[in-house]
Amino acid sequence: MRREVASLTKMMTLLTVIKLLARFNINPLKTFITITKAASIVTGTTANLRQSDVLTIEQLQYGMMLPSGNDAAYTLAEYLG
Repeated sequence: MRREVASLTKMMTLLTVIKLLARFNINPLKTFITITKAASIVTGTTANLRQSDVLTIEQLQYGMMLPSGNDAAYTLAEYLG
């Protein structure tokens, strides 16, 4: 049976973010990211992020995992990718 992989993708995005933070010694509590227009219009489940919102990496991690926010995942991938 085919299944959607969106949540698995977000889990792998989170793991990648955690590894990059450790590798480059980035503090997720003190690093702020501005939400882009592209991230704010991502479809699917979201954390209701709006263009020009400013959040820490930690806040985006929570937004990606708790409400399964595609917009938060996109923002992290865009910033760290």
